[in-house]
Amino acid sequence: MSPILVTRIKRAILVFMDMASVALGLTLAFLLRFDFALDPVNRVLLYSTIPLALIGYILPFWHFRLYTGIWRYSSFPDLVRIIQATTTGFVCTSCLILMTHHGNYPRSVILISPILLFLGICTVRFLIRFRRDYIKSAPLNAGTRLALIIGANDIGESLLRHMELAPNALYRIVAFLDDAPVQWDKHIHGVPILGGLDRLPELLKKREIDDVIIAVHARRGDVVRAAADALLASGSKAELRIVPALSELLNNANGSQLKLRKVRPADLLNREEAKLDEPLIARFLAGKTLLVTGAGGTIGQELCRQSLRYGPSKVILLDSHATSLFYAERTMRESSPKMPIIPVLGSTQDTAFLERVFAEHKPQIVMHAAAHKHVPQLEHNVQEAVLNNLLSTHNCAEAAHRHGAQAFLLVSTDKAVSPSSVMGATKRAAELAVMSFARRSETRFMAVRFGNVLGSSGSVLRIFQEQLERGGPLTLTHPDMTRYFMTVEEAVQLILQACAMAAGGEIFMLKMGEPVRILDMARNLILLNGLKPDVDVQIQYTGVRPGEKMAEDLAENAGDVKPSSHPQILLAHPSAPPKNMDKLVRDFEELCQEGGEAEVLERLKEIVPTFVRPAPKHRDGVRS
Repeated sequence: MSPILVTRIKRAILVFMDMASVALGLTLAFLLRFDFALDPVNRVLLYSTIPLALIGYILPFWHFRLYTGIWRYSSFPDLVRIIQATTTGFVCTSCLILMTHHGNYPRSVILISPILLFLGICTVRFLIRFRRDYIKSAPLNAGTRLALIIGANDIGESLLRHMELAPNALYRIVAFLDDAPVQWDKHIHGVPILGGLDRLPELLKKREIDDVIIAVHARRGDVVRAAADALLASGSKAELRIVPALSELLNNANGSQLKLRKVRPADLLNREEAKLDEPLIARFLAGKTLLVTGAGGTIGQELCRQSLRYGPSKVILLDSHATSLFYAERTMRESSPKMPIIPVLGSTQDTAFLERVFAEHKPQIVMHAAAHKHVPQLEHNVQEAVLNNLLSTHNCAEAAHRHGAQAFLLVSTDKAVSPSSVMGATKRAAELAVMSFARRSETRFMAVRFGNVLGSSGSVLRIFQEQLERGGPLTLTHPDMTRYFMTVEEAVQLILQACAMAAGGEIFMLKMGEPVRILDMARNLILLNGLKPDVDVQIQYTGVRPGEKMAEDLAENAGDVKPSSHPQILLAHPSAPPKNMDKLVRDFEELCQEGGEAEVLERLKEIVPTFVRPAPKHRDGVRS
């Protein structure tokens, strides 16, 4: 039997049951009015009224879509629709009765019948839900896992329903935990809320729990860390899992195959979900030709991937690394097969090459993500750092200005603030170069600063994961070193938001949340892999490396920062670039080719007076 025919049969049965409810409600109202003894006159009156009531109620029921919902998923909005339909039906039926029977109709029947009818309609829907939830639910099988949910909230309640009411349920939820005392000693669908997160170690010891599921959004990082510590303290073998998002849960078509996942390092961050003005971003990107430099890198690829959602007319991927460009192009073509994706292999240090690219493709939006970023490496390659991070930025900005691009974005870093490294100083000089164009160009020039991207190539997290796979040890430079972290997805979301907001000449700073101790990240990563820090995996300290700070800032002075129109994006007060900025940058080309490292550094300090390069340090016999 076809699904459409089955749906129509079920709808017809439901209409028939509602008609029966109308007739029974009216009959019971008459019986109550006349003490269950109807004389022939009132019996005739009842029989003549039933057709009027059916017309007066069923038509409003149809109008208010009581026959289009899936009633096994009925909820409060469905109850509101039943009330609206019943009230409208009551008015229609009363008018029909009073028009046909004039003053010979008992008023109490008119008032009692809709109440009885409402109860009947709700009972029909309740029985459908009852059949689904209790009669048809599958019994536990040998593979059922006992789970505890952290978060007695909408996410936790939805998770419970999907888990326990699905056929062949994989989980039996034994308890909730929630740090809100108002929730304690209550129940959700019969499952008790036993207290706050501090009770987790006790419950893990008392009960054979297979999975601890985190179903919270606010301060998720704190919850993940506390849960990992509890698993370690209790010696439990339970697995730690997480609900990615409520929307992902509700969109899952099969409740028995919930996309719960293991906790990732990104879940350790207390990050709020980015709130975007997507129509504004769409207006900024839709129908435009987009050029992304460094398109093979972590940030560059994500810029391309997310930008494709907003419908640019063409995306140009520019990178000097052939293999990275190959994989970036393949990824973009797989995700957007109809979008014109143009890979361009070459260096942004080559002005003739850039001229050809801009003349041929005429990009309207330029996102400059190409840069050398590894701090210790650039301390020993000063000339290359200047050429790639400063001169290349100037070349791209000049090409955008000359060819009339609408907007130019420089992807910058928190290391550009009071720089102590060559990498930070070159990125700060690149910001000044971009700001010099912003003062004289019709192109909107802007820069966006942010901290470390979690899991990017060469990042501390990837290094830790590789070391962990080898059994350790995990190597840290200093136990007190802190950094700001965010995921690449969130960083790029906010970059696009900042671009769409920009009027030109801004240095945006992404709110990075709270700084994270690298030591804490290392310890938590070990815990998330079911191991014990300093027992199963050792942590070793190697000493602070050249150019590294103990902590990073997003602005030199708190007074230089002001809010923007977006709550997760700040504005830095842009320092005035040198008046002869173009000449200073151009001089670097010759200086880097013919001069020594000391001369290049001295010229770099002229552009960035706040650049202070610390002397090499030694720690425990290890050269830093």
